[in-house]
Amino acid sequence: MAAPEVIVFDVNETLLSLEPISLGLVTIFGPDPPVGEWFARLLHGSLLANALDSYRPFGAIAVEALVAVAARKGIQIGADDARSVLAPMSKLPPHRDVLPGIRELAESGIRMAALTNGSREVASAQIDNAGLGDLLERVISVEEVGRFKPDPAPYLHASQVMHVPIGGMMLVAAHDWDCAGAMAVGAQAAFMRRPGVLWSMPAVIPDLIVEDVAELAAVLAG
Repeated sequence: MAAPEVIVFDVNETLLSLEPISLGLVTIFGPDPPVGEWFARLLHGSLLANALDSYRPFGAIAVEALVAVAARKGIQIGADDARSVLAPMSKLPPHRDVLPGIRELAESGIRMAALTNGSREVASAQIDNAGLGDLLERVISVEEVGRFKPDPAPYLHASQVMHVPIGGMMLVAAHDWDCAGAMAVGAQAAFMRRPGVLWSMPAVIPDLIVEDVAELAAVLAG
């Protein structure tokens, strides 16, 4: 595996914890809220938006997904209620390994950016709140191309704005579908195996599989 010229990190779950969202969902669903079901429904909505060429903000789809999951469980909530529960999205905390790992990568001279399905406004707030604003060169949102990952457009756009060939860019994500999307257009990928995360795609598993950003730094900057 060639050393990447640029690393682009997925944001939600990869760098940031969804624990505040889980706590918010408890107010609607009670103990053991369906965070995974909500996130899967959110991804379903983004894929449908790609298929129908009807891009709209990720945040709007997140609200729709939460209302839909609640309705499936016999709970009626409005869009305002859903937006209130999801408000912490802009202030999600980083996983404990993120800041030291990314600092080590930065000190080694590796260029880094974020590539997210979220809006640029929310993603920028997330990155700044997590203390990563001075460590990442750019926050790249799919709204710049109007297509959600894993469509080819966001990855190709990221390589263009970072001024590297697609083969010189490595996507790091805790989502197998995200890694698969990046590899499909010729980018490198590193699958981050956060707790409870498994590779379930028929696509070839990336050469690099790490537990967290600390291990990624040990491999690439060590």
